Amino acid sequence: MKLAPGRFDERAERDYVETFGELRRALPGDILSCRVLRNSVERAQNMDVLIEMTLAGPESLPRYLSHPLHRTIGERYAADIVSLASFDCEE
Repeated sequence: MKLAPGRFDERAERDYVETFGELRRALPGDILSCRVLRNSVERAQNMDVLIEMTLAGPESLPRYLSHPLHRTIGERYAADIVSLASFDCEE
């Protein structure tokens, strides 16, 4: 995701890392792994943050998306999001 210029600062990064850590602990049977990665190269097409996670299966996605922690962080940063992309796959 890409946020408005200057909006993805150390505080926002910490907020994402802590929130997604809490989500993983709250949904241990659904979220098998989760990493919050910050972009390290400034290029116009790059996103600011990547949230990489492995879910137990497709049935986990609605539980994750509707969880109060996910909804709260989404609402907190919604006005600052310039671009958002997602990629869902099954192995």
